[in-house]
Amino acid sequence: MNVRARTATFLLCHKRPFLKQKHRTGMTRISIVIFAVVFAFGFQLSCSQRNEVDERINVMSPDVGGNLVFFFKKGTTSDEIFQFGRTVIGIPNPNNNTGHSSLPGMMTKVKVIVNGFDGESINFQPDATEEEKAFIKKRISESPLIYKVYENVVPNLIKDL
Repeated sequence: MNVRARTATFLLCHKRPFLKQKHRTGMTRISIVIFAVVFAFGFQLSCSQRNEVDERINVMSPDVGGNLVFFFKKGTTSDEIFQFGRTVIGIPNPNNNTGHSSLPGMMTKVKVIVNGFDGESINFQPDATEEEKAFIKKRISESPLIYKVYENVVPNLIKDL
């Protein structure tokens, strides 16, 4: 029997593990390529979504109007202002001494300083009810720490402080 005949007989009579191994390697390579393409496509999609404008951002500063702007009396300490934020315009977290959440209807709050008076400017949520707005305004106005309260003004344009 010549070499060619022996090789043909061997291939016909024996299982071919080397062919299966080659097939598995090919499948593994294909799987890796498919995974890489799917991963790259998913990554690209997630990155492109971050370029969209976030409509929920509400710009707040002393140069931007606030729905409610209020100022503390001179001599009010930073601890008193902190406690005001937790207990008057916030709801203290019952589980600890530092956390709090805003009253219903409040969206944003920013600290402002005008003519040496410390204050805050608050914007309401677009869907805040008139009752929620009135409740917040009443709580702020009745606080003994408050000097003056304004509605719908730009803090830096206030001249009568």
